[in-house]
Amino acid sequence: MNPWKQESNPKGPSWLNPLLLTATFLALSLALISAYKGWKEDRVLHPGAQGHTSIIADITVNLSGIPYQEHCLTCHPQGKAAKVSGKDLVFGKDHPSISPHSMDDLGCTACHLGEGMARDLTISHGVPGGLGARKVLAGMDLQASCYRCHELKPLPGGEKAWEGARHFSLNACDTCHNVGGSEGGRYGPDLSEVGSFLGLKQIQIAIEDPRADPENSIMPKFPLSPEQIKGISYFLKSRTKESFYETPMTKKAKMKEEIGEGEKGPEKISALPEEILREKRCLACHKFQEEDSQIGPDLTYMTAMRKEEYIKNFLYNPRQEIPGNIMPWIRLTREEETGIVRSLQKKEKPHAVHEMKPKHHYMMLCQRCHAAQGDGLGPIQPNLANFPRAFWENAEFFRRISDERIVKSVENGIPGTSMPPYGELLGKENVSSLLDLIFREFIRSKRSDKKEDLTISAKPASVHSKQKTEKEFIKYCASCHGLSGTGKGPEYLKHLPRPRDLTNQPYFQAIKDERIALAISYGIPGTAMPSLAEKISPESIWSLIQKIRGLSNPNGKSGKTNEST
Repeated sequence: MNPWKQESNPKGPSWLNPLLLTATFLALSLALISAYKGWKEDRVLHPGAQGHTSIIADITVNLSGIPYQEHCLTCHPQGKAAKVSGKDLVFGKDHPSISPHSMDDLGCTACHLGEGMARDLTISHGVPGGLGARKVLAGMDLQASCYRCHELKPLPGGEKAWEGARHFSLNACDTCHNVGGSEGGRYGPDLSEVGSFLGLKQIQIAIEDPRADPENSIMPKFPLSPEQIKGISYFLKSRTKESFYETPMTKKAKMKEEIGEGEKGPEKISALPEEILREKRCLACHKFQEEDSQIGPDLTYMTAMRKEEYIKNFLYNPRQEIPGNIMPWIRLTREEETGIVRSLQKKEKPHAVHEMKPKHHYMMLCQRCHAAQGDGLGPIQPNLANFPRAFWENAEFFRRISDERIVKSVENGIPGTSMPPYGELLGKENVSSLLDLIFREFIRSKRSDKKEDLTISAKPASVHSKQKTEKEFIKYCASCHGLSGTGKGPEYLKHLPRPRDLTNQPYFQAIKDERIALAISYGIPGTAMPSLAEKISPESIWSLIQKIRGLSNPNGKSGKTNEST
């Protein structure tokens, strides 16, 4: 007997035929029940002589060279409102005038949506459940269809949709999202056809609470009124696969024209220095002097804190200076970069800041990130790459670090984060007074109250192999920090503050190995980082330090610059 030869079983499993028979019977039963219910409903909606249905009022409309069929007028003659009452179809108000439009030219679904060829009452008004892309629009919501047919410019009757398009641009949404060939699209989903996939309500929810779904969305929550959100949703709902204001031939011609323009290269955009912050929509997110969009950091005193080279490098590549930050890259010429720096230099003189009291310094410079309550949940905290340090009831953290290190963090800033250097803007005396205020009002301990008994083992002559270190990293670190160390492990959303991004090169180059060893050994108060000193050996601790150095810096060099908080 050949052991490798498989026995054939022409009969198959004994249970297979009865199972298939049962499944077939159930499927046929459901189909018959559905057909019967549809037939009964059709008898009510479309009664005819001798039990036969009447002729369906099919119409065909031509929208920019594309024929569309529908039979909505069967139940809505002349566009009248209608509803089913028992076995009768009861008509309501006449359709309002849509002059200069005509129902004969547009039909119903061009404006109202719905499924024009469906004979089922529910489906014809939009498939129930799901994302509601074809759900019937009525009343003011009809403005969501205006720009499917009309070119995007001011339009009588479409005022709210036009305002929505303006707010979409003013809030720099098209910097992250592509909408019909805009320069955006690098960071957010393409919204060019979003109206074909999402209903009006779903679009509104996505704008109102971007992090509701998905939870890890990087889109900030904009300070928009309900009317502004509704207007933007009207505009986005009109972004569909079919742009009825263009025929297929004009679309092709436009595409060829755009390809030709692309071959010539981007045109140079010029703007006066005092206008460029608004021209490039920086103020859609940031605060500058009296104007504040409450999404990004305050730029009012930026040039008093950051060097011109840093600002230009940041504009060129925001994620190089602050890894993980959500600011999109914006196409700028060198002249425009210089113009932005000059615009930022138009601020109040630093001596006016020097004369303020510590509480005013805190509210002007700190509360935006650290919050007025000092708990780190400031108004722009959700939009920062790194969680601001919590002061409130976090005395244990500040007892573990020297006062010198805290002062340096305020004076020199924290590399790789949004914490800027305040030393030049405030001066040493004001920095000290500000820290006194923070310790007195939030931390609730003295600056001199320090914990001196934290020690770490000396670095061993040798560390674990790469394979063993990787196993321990997976066991103790990866669930929060992720396998690649980006701080986005499978459990990272459970924690606030979020786990540290171990690939943040500017941050880890600024701290020494001993600092990392303390964090691994004793944990970090005020965060989810636990103490591992009793779980792993000193060799393991130093092996993990080496692993972190490899993640944050391919050269594996220890930082020798400012020790940051």
